[in-house]
Amino acid sequence: MKALVVNNEKGGVGKSTIAVHLAWYFAERGKRVLFLDLDPQSNGTTTLAAHAVGIDAAALFARPVAIPPMASAGIRVLGGSAALRGIVAVDGKLIEKFRSNIKDASRAYDIAVIDTPPTFGVRNLAALIAGQFVLAPIDLDDYAIDGIETLLKHILGVKQKYNSDLEFLGLIPNRLQTTSPRQRENLKSLIQRFGTKYLFDGVIPQRSSIGEALAEKKPVWNLPKTAAREAGREMRIVFDKLAMKMEMA
Repeated sequence: MKALVVNNEKGGVGKSTIAVHLAWYFAERGKRVLFLDLDPQSNGTTTLAAHAVGIDAAALFARPVAIPPMASAGIRVLGGSAALRGIVAVDGKLIEKFRSNIKDASRAYDIAVIDTPPTFGVRNLAALIAGQFVLAPIDLDDYAIDGIETLLKHILGVKQKYNSDLEFLGLIPNRLQTTSPRQRENLKSLIQRFGTKYLFDGVIPQRSSIGEALAEKKPVWNLPKTAAREAGREMRIVFDKLAMKMEMA
């Protein structure tokens, strides 16, 4: 099983939106997908509620968890809840329990998508230690860009100290407002500043149909509207590149 962590230490960047669409995307590609929601806000859990199995993701830090296996393509969700707020101590035993549960699940799944909270703490740390890949959605507003260096420092620090196998797939600009000169300028600055080493080769534009799709609990490319299909095409182009990078790694 390949474990993909969707991580950013700032809220409101569309992290859960990308995470749930990745789960749908990989399931449609014939993969058995385990979705772990480590964010107590539980947005991903709400959107993928039809796939929940009644196991709280917080349990992964407390005890061995027998995650039901999947025999065919689909999604299984271990949901977020308020119980995750109590997991705050940076405790090696908690992290090891989480990592062990992820390792045990690898026998019955092809990919895990791990949605993380917008703060750097033990849950983010555990996800990065247990993961093989990490993708960082970013917003193109000025305040969001200010935190990118800290985000990179934490991700690369975990790779150096705890998980040398962690592959950073890149910062992915999300919800680009194509009509905003300020956001286009910020994107240009990011390219100049981070280049291809840290910036993912792809951008996901802001589209109202993505929010509509989430409200209907379905991927945007499954909505019948022309605008939604275009938004889905843009997103899947990015995901195709992402999947290729993961396969090559």
